[in-house]
Amino acid sequence: MQMAIRALGWATKLLWIIILVMIITIAYSATQISVAFGEPTATIAGQTVTVSLPISVCNAGLYDLTQLNVTTQITDRYGHPLVKDSTLTQIIPRGTTKTTMHTTTLNITKILDQYSDLLFSDTAFTVFQYVAFDYANAIPLSAYANQTMSWGAPLSNLTISNPTLTPYNATSSSVTVRLYFENHNQYINVTGIARIEIYSANNILIGTGTANINAQPHTSCSTQVNVLVSNFQAIPSMGEVHLFFETSSFNYGPLVMPFG
Repeated sequence: MQMAIRALGWATKLLWIIILVMIITIAYSATQISVAFGEPTATIAGQTVTVSLPISVCNAGLYDLTQLNVTTQITDRYGHPLVKDSTLTQIIPRGTTKTTMHTTTLNITKILDQYSDLLFSDTAFTVFQYVAFDYANAIPLSAYANQTMSWGAPLSNLTISNPTLTPYNATSSSVTVRLYFENHNQYINVTGIARIEIYSANNILIGTGTANINAQPHTSCSTQVNVLVSNFQAIPSMGEVHLFFETSSFNYGPLVMPFG
């Protein structure tokens, strides 16, 4: 009986030694793990922008990493979430380094539909990257980083002139409205149509007109929209200009400007 108790005592001590050694080796090995965030790059396809971020995980420890989860969330300056994407990797064996290309896709059309102020205001987005994994199938570890991502307004410094009336022919006159804006955005081509509607002070439609617009990234656009009106129609001295944009990346309007 005493031999059995003594053997059990030695077994218990040995078990505790093994557990202590595992804790020490796991703790030491955890210090041999490093996570490096690379520089993000962006590619454009249609109405989407894909941001690719290389993340390298060096596992120089004695145990495997499992369930690697890389998550990116992009928010605007007010903290509104614009997009959130995750990439999962099952295992990074011990003694290896693995670089995961994590991608986040922004739907420009959807974002501008939800947050139209981004059409007119330059700002910066916050890019939050989070990496989590299990070490030795026992210890959850994580790392994170914050970066900023500049956003240029595609319709920055938009100006709309007061309508001007000039003779066109014996029966018609031309109402002209000049438009100017700067495309500060690095991703979007503002290509499409600008349309205006002119209303009298009592909300009667006087006429409509369109003009083609084309502003590549970091360029400006200056154009005019002409509206033909009948000479027999009273041209209001006061009213409103309603401006609409119809492009491949976004539709917006009306932007209302009173005149007179």
